[in-house]
Amino acid sequence: MNSSPKFTVILAGYQTAPYLPESLSSVSGQTFKDFEAICYVEESTDNSLGICEEHARKDPRFKVATGPKSGGVGSTRNYGIDHASGEYLVVLDGDDRLSRRLLEKLALKLQEIGEADVVAFSAVTVPDGETDPEKLTLLTNFRKEDASGVFSGREALLRAGRNGGQFRAYTWLCAYRTQFLRENRFYQTVGLCMEDFEWAPRVWFAAEKFAYLDEIAYVYRRRGGSLTTESSSRLVLDLAKQLRSLLEFASEKDIPENLKRIWSNQWLSVLYWFLFHPVSSGKISDGDRKKALETLFAPPCGEKLRALAAFASGPKRAPLPLLLLGAKGLVFPARLYFQFLYYPLNDMRQGKKRTKTGEAGEEKSSLHLPE
Repeated sequence: MNSSPKFTVILAGYQTAPYLPESLSSVSGQTFKDFEAICYVEESTDNSLGICEEHARKDPRFKVATGPKSGGVGSTRNYGIDHASGEYLVVLDGDDRLSRRLLEKLALKLQEIGEADVVAFSAVTVPDGETDPEKLTLLTNFRKEDASGVFSGREALLRAGRNGGQFRAYTWLCAYRTQFLRENRFYQTVGLCMEDFEWAPRVWFAAEKFAYLDEIAYVYRRRGGSLTTESSSRLVLDLAKQLRSLLEFASEKDIPENLKRIWSNQWLSVLYWFLFHPVSSGKISDGDRKKALETLFAPPCGEKLRALAAFASGPKRAPLPLLLLGAKGLVFPARLYFQFLYYPLNDMRQGKKRTKTGEAGEEKSSLHLPE
C-alpha cells in the first residue's frame, strides 16, 4: 500500500460492539484496496475498543485511537480530519456499513471528473434488525435529473432544495477532499447532537467542485434509543445552538435569495419538527421548549431568524409570533397550534401530493440493501 492512500475511512467506535464486526468487515472487504482506516473509540462500557484492536491486528490498514467520552461523534470526525493520510475522507458510524464497492466507485468517479472537494452519494435507512426491502428508506439529496455533471457547492445546495425540500445533512452521505476540510478548518462542534446539521451547509457552500455518485453506497442503521431517534431535552437545546450558528453564517455570507428561500423553509421545518411535532416531540417538556426558543430569540439571533424567515413560505412564517411568545414563557399556544392546525394541514397537503404524483410507492419498491 502507498504511504499516502487514496482514501481514509474514519470510523466512530463508541458503544457499538454488537454492530462493529459487520461495520469493520464492510471496510476490510472494499474492492478498492488503497485505503487506510482509523477507528476512533471513545470510553465505552462494552467491548468496542477490544473489537477494533483485534480487527487492526488482522488488517494492518487499520489504526486504533482512543479519546474521552465527548457526548457526540464530532470529536471522531475532527480526529479524522487532523490525522488522515488519505486524499479523501470517508465517514462511517460504528453501527452502519459501507457498500463493498463504495471506494472503487468513488475512485472511478474521481478519475472521470478530476479532483473534487465533495462527492455525494445515496444511502438506505434500515430499522435495526430488518432486512425486508419494504422497510427500507432512500436517503439522497438529489433527483436524478439534477445529479449529473460537476458543479459548485452552492449549486449543489440549490439542486438539493428541489429534492422534496428536505436537506439530508449527514456527514457520512459524502466523501470529502481532506485538504479542503483542513484549509477551511471545517471541524465539527464537539459534544453536540446532530452536529451535521450546521456543519454540512457550511461545507457544501464552500465547495468549488462538487459531484454526485449515483449509487446507494451506505447503510444507515436506525436504532431506537439513539440520540438522533429519540427526542430529548439535550437534542432540542443542541439544535437551537446549531440554528444560532447557521443564522450567524447565513448573515455573514453573500447568500443568493433562491438559496435563502430554501434554507428558511428547511431550517424552520426542522425546528418545528423537533419542538412541536405531536409524535417526535412527545417527550419534550414546555420548559425545554422555552429554553430552546430563548436561545433562538436572544439578541442578535432573533433579528437574524426573522430576517431569514421573511423568505419562507406563508405556512412556515405564520407560527413565528407564537414562537416568540414561547420564548417569553407561554409555550402552550404554540403547542396547540402545531398539534391541531399546522401538522394536520401539512399531512393533508403531503397526502394530496403523494396521490397526485403516485411516485412514492414505486421508488420504495425498487430499493435494496447494497452488497
